[in-house]
Amino acid sequence: MKTQGTFFVIEREFLKTDKIFPFHLYVFNPGTNQYSPFLYANSPLTKDKEFFLNFILDKGGKLAINESQEKTFFRATGVTKDQLPQNQKRELAPEEVERDRRIKALMARRENPETNFDFKPTFKECAQNDDFMPIIREAREEIMTFSLNASHTVSLASFLGEELLVEDNIYNRIISVSYFFAKICNIKDETSLADLVCGAFFAHLGLSQMDWYLNHKPQIEMNDVEKKKFKKHPGYSHHVILKSKIELSERVKNIVFQHHERHDGSGFPSFKRGDYIDQLALIIGAISHIFEYSMGKVTGIKQPLRSVIINLKNKTLSAGLELEFGDKIVENITYLLETDTILQNEQKAA
Repeated sequence: MKTQGTFFVIEREFLKTDKIFPFHLYVFNPGTNQYSPFLYANSPLTKDKEFFLNFILDKGGKLAINESQEKTFFRATGVTKDQLPQNQKRELAPEEVERDRRIKALMARRENPETNFDFKPTFKECAQNDDFMPIIREAREEIMTFSLNASHTVSLASFLGEELLVEDNIYNRIISVSYFFAKICNIKDETSLADLVCGAFFAHLGLSQMDWYLNHKPQIEMNDVEKKKFKKHPGYSHHVILKSKIELSERVKNIVFQHHERHDGSGFPSFKRGDYIDQLALIIGAISHIFEYSMGKVTGIKQPLRSVIINLKNKTLSAGLELEFGDKIVENITYLLETDTILQNEQKAA
């Protein structure tokens, strides 16, 4: 039965060698998360009791005092509030020190107009140069400042960002651009962004379980049998995650399974539509598709990324081009990535 009241934890050393105390002693059991009476005030701490107390403390238990006897405890022991364990400043682990340094460095760059990062013009420049390292590098710097103790998923996102966002490849482009695009869509909380990062890293994991050529053959050239095999990769990705027993949020697993679903129900593997699809899955799906289309994975022909986005904006019926990601996502891709300016320039040039 849970003992009533509010408690504060004390060190065993605070009791010195005394055997009788004018306050009650309680012990905290971390297994049950409960406080229990151990020794009532003015009762002797016998050898048997002391042996049992040491046993409890060795097993991870803690000594505690009810706050109703706070003044009595301080007066009898000479201990001050500053000496209580919960009031002691914990020495930061090296990883925490490094995270604090990264946060300060990032804030300093944000406050400097010359070094502040602006996604829209940077994306346009990266697309023109076919070099997305500036965005990948910036995403890595931000993701590495994620909390270390919030959850396994948040910590894993930070670790994956630090270890893998170090080169320009299609997957790092998808992850980094999806990350900043989610923020444009007003998804800014750390938990959701970590879910997106992990989901984007693992979404195409299932391709490793398929015939090698299916990942390299243009999608519009696949026959019906090959298309059927290809459409199984979200399920394979999800299965590998479950088999690995890696600790991930349920949202990440849903994102991985849904990243090929489309807003109108034309996607796969479950033909979900509208609000039944996680918004983060649609974002990853949209960003993945425009990069895959641009790099020739859909048609076998490479195209400038800006042309793909213009066709998406105009709902041009191009072979293999998917348009159904939801109005909000399509509008943000076409408007926030400045396709109006690009389109006007191309029309003038023509």
